[in-house]
Amino acid sequence: MSQQGDIETIAKAFASQQIKAISDYIRSGINNTINGSGHKTEEHIGFELEHFIVRKSDGGYVPYLDNSQTGEAGVQTVLERLAPYYDDCVYEEESDGTKYLMGLSRKYSNITLEPGAQLEISIGPVIHISELDEEYKKFRIELDAILEELDFEIVELGYHPSIAAKDIPLLPKSRYLFMDQHFKNTGQHGICMMRASASTQVSIDFSSEDDAVQKFKIASLLSPLFAFVTDNSPIFENEPIALRGNTKRLTGSGLPVTDRMVRTAIWDDVDELRSKTMPNTFDEDFSFLSYANKIFNSPAIFSFDNSDSDSLHISQYLGETTFSELLAGQELNRSTVEHILSLFFYDVRFKTYVEIRAADAMPIQYALAFAALIKGIFYNAEALDILGKRLQDFDADDVVDAKIALREDGYDAIVYQCPAENWLDELILCANESLDKEERGYLEPLAMLIAGRKTLVDF
Repeated sequence: MSQQGDIETIAKAFASQQIKAISDYIRSGINNTINGSGHKTEEHIGFELEHFIVRKSDGGYVPYLDNSQTGEAGVQTVLERLAPYYDDCVYEEESDGTKYLMGLSRKYSNITLEPGAQLEISIGPVIHISELDEEYKKFRIELDAILEELDFEIVELGYHPSIAAKDIPLLPKSRYLFMDQHFKNTGQHGICMMRASASTQVSIDFSSEDDAVQKFKIASLLSPLFAFVTDNSPIFENEPIALRGNTKRLTGSGLPVTDRMVRTAIWDDVDELRSKTMPNTFDEDFSFLSYANKIFNSPAIFSFDNSDSDSLHISQYLGETTFSELLAGQELNRSTVEHILSLFFYDVRFKTYVEIRAADAMPIQYALAFAALIKGIFYNAEALDILGKRLQDFDADDVVDAKIALREDGYDAIVYQCPAENWLDELILCANESLDKEERGYLEPLAMLIAGRKTLVDF
């Protein structure tokens, strides 16, 4: 074999080790549900809810940075005043040495900021929905007192109620600036996703790779139904969503208005390689390894220093350079693997858990109801087996068709050869049967919406 052939063989072998490192990181999540004796423990649930901070007086947008000319506070000040309640602070440092507070953490919960200054709380993993509820109430008691002092308030919607995305400045964070540049070349709605959308995300454990794959596939197929029933985006680009039959109307930003599921439509037009349904999800050999292989051979967006095990130092935009090209010959540390996984935004994605990302940001009672729905479905082995058999003949193309049908026909839509209303009734019934009495109570707000054939945008 030639010297060039030897080099290529070594490079391929090293790339295989890198892909395996990503796969092994995902696989490590199996330990979340297995104790030292090999017996299954109680399953956990994680929860993330994003919020918009607006002016209480007129509902106007509140930027991250304080206004040095007027003295008006921004989200930066909100974080600074929240900081004493938390154990650790996370800063972003610019090249000139300026530091910006971007996150807070303590036991059971973290606070982070999305690119347009959306405030996100992440809670868990915990076992009971009541624990999510208690931690969120604690957060809101602390936060609301600060907001009251500043004449601000929280709004939980899937899209910002009072400003167009083009008028929202990005946070001073290199990662977001490079992502913004990248998404300009991959879709029309990256600007909307980053700056003006907000979601509810729920994460679940898996007890084996087979269990993870089953949950991932079923969640991917059910995501259109989850997105529909949690639709909470009555405003898009500072205008009401379109009336039926008027979907070609444009907003002041020149972007099309959709009838329903605005945030879902936005995400589906961000980047074919890293949003929507994960490619290869419905292949027979779909696995942790195939997931890792796909993302490792996708564009890295920007370069970074892989030598620091605790943090990444981002440097420049890369365009279409893949992670495999960028990191050729380098061992992957944990922070790099977590970074790679975080740059893919599928409806469902792997980390050390299965993350279900289809829901809009909602008032807490509905967000907890969605968490209860997910828990009731995905921790019910019998129900999962039944759903798996009913959905086994459908794939990513059917997911696209389901989203279109639900957007156009709502509860009357035919989804996977069955009326959407029947699917949703059955999912509520499934969750009710699986949850204990206390947690069935958390499910009630969503159950009532479905029983009334409504979503939050109908009010």
